[in-house]
Amino acid sequence: MKIGIVTLGCDKNTVDNEYMAGILAETGASVVRAEADADENPDADLDAVLINTCGFVESAKQQSIESIISWIDHKRERLDTGRGRCRVFVAGCLTQRYRETLVQELPEVDGFMGVGEFDKVIRLVQSPADAASPYNLIQELPVVAVREGGLPRKQLGPQAPHAFIKIADGCNHNCSFCAIPSFKGRLRSVQKEILLAEAKLLLSRGVREINLVAQDTSDYGKDIYGRDYGIADLLSDLSALPADFWIRLFYFYPGGLNAKFLEAFQASKKVCRYIDMPLQHLHPEVLHRMKRPHREIKTLEALEDLRATIPGLALRTTFITGFPGETNEQFDYLISGVERLRFNRLGAFPFSEEEGTPSALFEDQVPRRLRQARYDKLMRTQQPISLALNQELVGREIKVLIEHQIEEDQWVGRSEFDAPDVDGAVAVHSREALKPGQFAMAKVVAADYYDLVAEA
Repeated sequence: MKIGIVTLGCDKNTVDNEYMAGILAETGASVVRAEADADENPDADLDAVLINTCGFVESAKQQSIESIISWIDHKRERLDTGRGRCRVFVAGCLTQRYRETLVQELPEVDGFMGVGEFDKVIRLVQSPADAASPYNLIQELPVVAVREGGLPRKQLGPQAPHAFIKIADGCNHNCSFCAIPSFKGRLRSVQKEILLAEAKLLLSRGVREINLVAQDTSDYGKDIYGRDYGIADLLSDLSALPADFWIRLFYFYPGGLNAKFLEAFQASKKVCRYIDMPLQHLHPEVLHRMKRPHREIKTLEALEDLRATIPGLALRTTFITGFPGETNEQFDYLISGVERLRFNRLGAFPFSEEEGTPSALFEDQVPRRLRQARYDKLMRTQQPISLALNQELVGREIKVLIEHQIEEDQWVGRSEFDAPDVDGAVAVHSREALKPGQFAMAKVVAADYYDLVAEA
């Protein structure tokens, strides 16, 4: 059986798909990466496709629905033209969140599966071929996506020198704009032994950058270890593994900035001087309405202290513009804070009224056009900051992880200040051949808003 897997949404879905691909491959199936649009898929002879969906915000939900419909049309065309059957299965956050609606409105789908319990993916794919009665493996509450000894993993698509490790799932926070806890449940950390074993396996396969992800990585371990073992301890244990590699930290909340974490972060030469910290806003009143965790922290001062403690640290963040009740003055406060803090990387979203969230029902909604206008202004504010910070690197030697070759004497890689998929890249010119997965020292000779040019 040849099975294609479509990855939609965040990097946590990337991890989930590699688990499902590994489990299916153990049964002898041929598992390949598939495109979201069936018409763009290079493999026309798939026996089945598994679409791992996103249910976070409206645009992501729409993309998931469009992909499902595309593959349903492909399935119908295959049957109509006598080219065999391509069964369609749907998994992930969208099914977890809208289980009843999807089962009723998409009877052409052969089966649905929610989040977690990936060992059941075999039952899903081997379910009876009855399109009129979709096979349903959606759980009321998802479980930790691990089993004793860990899950097998298979990287989909071209071999890459980086990988993500999901150290926890679910979330204990109750942000007023976020629906994730309603369908992913509370924090569930993965045991440290499994994480270390998984890291060793990835390193043995040539991975040279391990990216740690969760809904909030600063909360890691609190549910199973209490105060005995947390993110700082995990960073130390990963850093002790005998290989030359990077460790990158995503989705780290300000409440985790304590002395133990800072000591572990600084002590390791393998931890990238990079932290992804999704702040969502800077004004205290907006953060209070958002019900953000640790909103009592003075964010501006805390991040300035962090930069002073770890010189050269690159900070990435994400903001929401036009949150209900956001005044002109509060938005101006956000803009002045961005100018003051000078984030290396910044993303943003206009506010979206998500079903089932308190903020969707707030009366003081900001008009959509104003949300977009504020988003546009925020991104215009960030652009010259990104350019200036990149230009400060010109003339410096940096360490680059080589990812692939684009011309005879030119390769593309990333510095420790650039995360995969979301940040910029480094174009490296070299007279000598470089290899994907190799670390190379390169001198930066040019910079633009997002990318660098360097000479090996």
